Amino acid sequence: MTSWFLHQVNMPSHNVRETAGFLRDVVGLKEGIWIYPETQGELHHDENSIAYFGTGNRGIHVVRPIPIFPRDNGFLHNPTIGGHFALGVDDLASVCKRLEKAGVPFTDAGVYAMSGVHQIYCYDPSFNVIEINQMMQPLPADELAKQDNAADVTLRTVSVPAIGLEASVGFFGDVLGLGAAAMKRGGDAVFADFETENSRVRLTKPSATIAEDTGSLHNPTATACFSIAVPDLNEMRQRLKRFARNLARQISGKAQLA
Repeated sequence: MTSWFLHQVNMPSHNVRETAGFLRDVVGLKEGIWIYPETQGELHHDENSIAYFGTGNRGIHVVRPIPIFPRDNGFLHNPTIGGHFALGVDDLASVCKRLEKAGVPFTDAGVYAMSGVHQIYCYDPSFNVIEINQMMQPLPADELAKQDNAADVTLRTVSVPAIGLEASVGFFGDVLGLGAAAMKRGGDAVFADFETENSRVRLTKPSATIAEDTGSLHNPTATACFSIAVPDLNEMRQRLKRFARNLARQISGKAQLA
């Protein structure tokens, strides 16, 4: 079993500054400071293509989808489209050997985007992009000193759809080395949870009716999603309600003008 933790989630956004505003003003997060390696890949980074929330490059990466990203970096996979999450491991070389043995193609990006972090990308059996990385050297102390610890983001769970749940459980458990999964059921949705300390990777067999069955507005099984810890959940609910009311008024106003 590989020692692992949730390193970050990558959110695709066609309007990075608008998404960053939502995370800042509604969710209540603070923007962090990215720490680059000395030699970078072709990242296309500017304020309209990336926003970062967290410290030490961990947390939430909001990224503009860039179709030419694989071409410009010589990758098989495009980490800017569709979103992905990253696992931090202590032995990336062993994960690469298991991927090769299983015949799973992967992109070995090396240290190209984050200081000291060796990154690889692959597809899981449901063609979700998965990043696995390892910290190869400590982050620069002078760059860390610039960071505001209040910008830290605590990831709790990442959930990805698994059309073929059995194949996905085998891939994450045996090939990536996450160990045994705890199987759970909610209505007609089936979940496989891999857990370590305060982190959880959840594979979900999508359900078309779970929102109706649970009285929810949203279906968390249809697409990938993630959860973070917040200091005051009630305050968060109130901010989200105000945001929803303001959004409804804006939509209503536009409809009347039309």
